[in-house]
Amino acid sequence: MKALIMKYIEYLFIFLAPVAIGFAYFLVIMLLKKISKYVNYLIGLIIPLAINVVFLFMIFPTYQGDINPAFVESVSYFGLSLAGTLTYAVFAISASGIRKRTK
Repeated sequence: MKALIMKYIEYLFIFLAPVAIGFAYFLVIMLLKKISKYVNYLIGLIIPLAINVVFLFMIFPTYQGDINPAFVESVSYFGLSLAGTLTYAVFAISASGIRKRTK
């Protein structure tokens, strides 16, 4: 039973890590936005999208007509990077909307 709980906690951390990284990246871009007027949230989206493209191109060489462990691993890495990107995008859109509404 303890092993199942530990495995559940491990999967929970695997899920929460990209969300925490996306939020931390949003905070970094927000602080850079306060320092420089040339930084905006759309420019901050370039790096996560580039990481997603890299992980997407890692999927294609691992697919050999069937589902093998390398293919599943590369798809999961892409999914995790996509979760971080979507987290950043949600926070950036909401911060941009709040800023426009309060002005």
